[in-house]
Amino acid sequence: MVQMLAQAQENGPHDHGEAEERRLDRFMRNNPSTFKGHFDLDGAQTWMQGVERIFCAMVTINDHRVRLTTHILAEEAKYWCASVKRRLEAGGEVVS
Repeated sequence: MVQMLAQAQENGPHDHGEAEERRLDRFMRNNPSTFKGHFDLDGAQTWMQGVERIFCAMVTINDHRVRLTTHILAEEAKYWCASVKRRLEAGGEVVS
């Protein structure tokens, strides 16, 4: 029994990483469009609706939605996201 618990703890982070990879792979197979951050309210709304449809189909929790969305940000949006993350971390927030 002790041996099984030790093995489960050993495999835990690895299994978590594999689950994250599978989730990302499944998300990307839905071909989400990238968001570049240019000022286009209608375009941003359309992009968000498309991403939300994928999340609903995948039954994705909010924490995973944030992580997955960062993978499809590009150009200005990617730089903005990195800037916000740095500011939050500098203020003591844990950002994953």
